[in-house]
Amino acid sequence: MGLLLWMLVLISSFALPGCRQGFLVSRPDGGSNVPFCRPAGKGPFPTVIYNHGLIVDRWGIGGAARRGYNLEGICNTLASDGYLTFTPIRQSGEGNIPGHKEEVSHAIDYIRTLPDVDPFRIALMGFSRGGLLTLMVGVGRSDLKALAILAPAPGGRGDFAKAVTLVPSLSAPVLLMVEASDGSDILENFNMLDQALRERGKEARSILYDRGGGHQLFYDVGYYWNDIRAFLRDKLGGMAPQP
Repeated sequence: MGLLLWMLVLISSFALPGCRQGFLVSRPDGGSNVPFCRPAGKGPFPTVIYNHGLIVDRWGIGGAARRGYNLEGICNTLASDGYLTFTPIRQSGEGNIPGHKEEVSHAIDYIRTLPDVDPFRIALMGFSRGGLLTLMVGVGRSDLKALAILAPAPGGRGDFAKAVTLVPSLSAPVLLMVEASDGSDILENFNMLDQALRERGKEARSILYDRGGGHQLFYDVGYYWNDIRAFLRDKLGGMAPQP
């Protein structure tokens, strides 16, 4: 199949200045549309692939939005910061973590071939279930420039603990985040991964916030975003908007 086919949609009232939204509608694996947010200017761009939380698997994009999960706002903010951003919507069912992992891997493989993507500056980022998948996929790849893992969920069969055992193979620097009032299982995952990263001498920064918000802190862009922005700027280099 040919190069990327862009189907640009009208910029909504929620889109940030300088960003364009659309859908990646041509994929050789036959997958579903992938929403993207494109910064102003000419590519190739440093790129972020954002793995959404379980709330989207369970309720869909619209249902998640009605429950406060602002996937569109996160995508637009990353684009406003200078990153071509893709938010693949998983299709293999709420409980199918192996299928989710495969979908994320396929998305990376295809996205990195696109003409507007700088394949040497790709970060994988994820929240909750998406944080779990970011770790699961990230420990098995050497072509990612950075991983941002936000409030990672455990999965259903010890998936997170299994992924942590593969930290020795991790090559990308990691930003790990959680808020102190999150659930005990999320905090346990944070501590487990933080300890493994430290013991193995990996390049990583772990942040335990204590300013409120719990798991829902990462439903939207909030006070934590300055740390996301600084990490991505440091690891991907960023890109100033161009006319």
